[in-house]
Formats: sequence, C-alpha cells, structure tokens
Amino acid sequence: MRVVGIIAEYNPLHNGHIYHLEQAKALTGADFCVVVMSGNFVQRGEPAAADKFTRAEWAVRAGADLVLELPSVYAVSSAERFALGGVRTLYATGVMTDLSFGCETDDLLQLQRLKDLLSSETQTFQQALRQELRLGKSYPRARRDALAVCGADAVLLDALERPNNILAIEYLRALALFAPKTCPVPVARAGNAYHDTALSGTLSSATSIRAALVSGDEAVREALPLFVGARMLYDERYPVTEILFSKMILSTLRNMSPDAVSALPDVKEGLENVIIQAMKRAVTLEDFYTAIKSKRYTLARCKRIAISALLGLTRDQVYRTISDEKSEYLHVLAFSSKSRRLLSEIGKRCSAPLLLRQADCAECTPLVRENLAIDARSTDLYAIATETDLRRDHRGPVIV
Repeated sequence: MRVVGIIAEYNPLHNGHIYHLEQAKALTGADFCVVVMSGNFVQRGEPAAADKFTRAEWAVRAGADLVLELPSVYAVSSAERFALGGVRTLYATGVMTDLSFGCETDDLLQLQRLKDLLSSETQTFQQALRQELRLGKSYPRARRDALAVCGADAVLLDALERPNNILAIEYLRALALFAPKTCPVPVARAGNAYHDTALSGTLSSATSIRAALVSGDEAVREALPLFVGARMLYDERYPVTEILFSKMILSTLRNMSPDAVSALPDVKEGLENVIIQAMKRAVTLEDFYTAIKSKRYTLARCKRIAISALLGLTRDQVYRTISDEKSEYLHVLAFSSKSRRLLSEIGKRCSAPLLLRQADCAECTPLVRENLAIDARSTDLYAIATETDLRRDHRGPVIV
C-alpha cells in the first residue's frame, strides 16, 4: 500500500491546493492520501478563516482520504517546528511512503543542497548567523545572509527567499531526522506568487483570496471550488478574522505576570520587556503588534506569541513535546467513506494513539493529554468567538 502524506492549512482550500492534491497522487501512484492540517489557528498566528472540521471536510471532498489535526503546539510555531510536527505526525501513522509539498521550485536536488547547507551548521556559519542577528535582523533574513557570507551561490540564496521553499527545506530536514526512508515529492506552485495581494484568476494566492473574502469581492469565486466559495462568500459566519479574538488576546496579555510572559514560546532577549510595556498602552490588538514588531521580530512571530498566550502554551511545553518521542497523537478530523482500509492499517501500524474524539485520550500519556487540552481550548475559544458549537471536538470526525 502506497500512502502520500501532505502537511497543509487549507486556509481556505483553493484551486491551487486541489492541483497539488491531484499532482501528489499522480506522481506517486498512491493508493491513499493522508493530510495533516492545522487546527483552528494557523502558522501566521491568526485564526483560520473557517473552523478545522469544515476545512477538513473540504480536504476530503477535494481528494484527501484522511485528515489528521496538526497539534496546536506545532501549528502556531516557526516553519521549522511546523514542519517537524507535521512529519512526526505523518510518520506516527506507520503507513506514509511519500511526502508531497508545494514549493516555488520542484528541483529536488536544489532543495536538498539547501537542506544540507542549513543542516551542517559549521562554526563559520554559526558565527556569521550570530553576527547577522546582532544587527537586528529577523532569523530568516539573518540565516539567509549568513549563508551568503559562507559563500552560498546566488541561485540557492534566491530559492531561500521564497516562503514555500523555506517550508520545503524544513520538511526535508525533518524527514532526514524522523523518516529517512520516505520519498519527498515536490510539486511546483502554479499561479501567482505566495504573497501576491491581487487575484489572478483560477490559481490565485491564499493571501489574495483571504483579502478578497474579507472585502466581499465575488471575483474570488473563480479561485475556489464551488463547495468552498459558497460557504465563504454566502455564510455570514465566514471568513473568520482576528478581529473576533482581539479583546480575548488583549485581556489575556494584560492579565499575565512578567514571569508568564517570559515563559511564552519564542520570547527571549528582552522581548518580554517590550511586550509588557506594549500591553499596558495598547488600545487595540493592532496597536500592540505595531509596538512590538521590528526588523528582528516579524509580525508573524509577534502574532504567534500572542496566540500562544491566548491558548496557554509555554516554551517548556513546546520543548518537552519536541524532545519526547511519545508526544505524538493522531486526532482524526475527517475521512472518506472509502478509507476504512486505510484506517484499519493505521490502527495496526501506528506508533501513537489514534483518536476519533477527545474522550479517547483516557489512556494517553500526561504530555499528550496536556497538548490535547490546548487543542480543545483552541476549539472552545474559536467557538466562543464565532458563536458556534462549543462541544464539536467531542462528537467525532466528519465522514464524507
């Protein structure tokens, strides 16, 4: 049995994602496709445009056979940890033979060279990286410039500028550590660039699609499958935006002690002092982000820190999860009616608990229960903000 894995957010699912799903299955000849997908909050440090069960249902209707939740501890984290969590979750199924990912280039050799460069971490590179960070640069920019100092060629450096390539490289690094026998299958992006803000027909970027949905631009229908467009354009609950969570986040931050702020993931090097001062003065969430973001601390990183505070995530919990080989779990969000054979095989081969609902976690390790509690909290907060079902995690997956 051949099974291709995909790590995704589907925020929202669009035609480019369907193209990737089709290519992943065609290139591998896979019998099944398993997707690990972010829950109700995504890697940008924002709420997903639609809840996780709705997006998981879309994924199955688009061609996935099974959708598992990427634990929140990984989903609202750096590209490195996002990729690590996705790969570890897929590997824990015991059935993944291939991992497919979208990127700006499908030149696997080039991506492997970049992976090797970033994984070698020579003393020269580490010294250059520290120097670039001292100049106040963000980590991604400092890493890229440190590679330039170490003599990386222009073609590789250009590839490292592109967001999907960065994730692709992190997937390759995670595969090398946890699933070295898994075959990587890159699929080149079709359509406009990742951060393009203008719609460009049937294959538009997720950034432009989200902006169009917020503004109510019906031209976005061309870029979405019918079953997604109908929900996102004509259901008044969607798209969900961070405005619904702004008071929750500000209230949480203002009630945190200095020690609690210091314990948040990715808060270090004095950033806690900036956050503490900013949360005393900020009237809006936008004010807060404006006060703490800088060349060193990107807006996405600041948003992830704020969402981590809202969910109750700590740096210690993140590190314990990464270092514990038994921290994975397989929370099923949706599956197709044709995938019972796949679920049966996973049940026989998996190295982590297979959970159809939250109540199934009674025999899980304390750390798994701790991480599941964060996922449940994210669902509850999302439900409160959107005025939807508070108990959705307890009813089991969607069957399509």
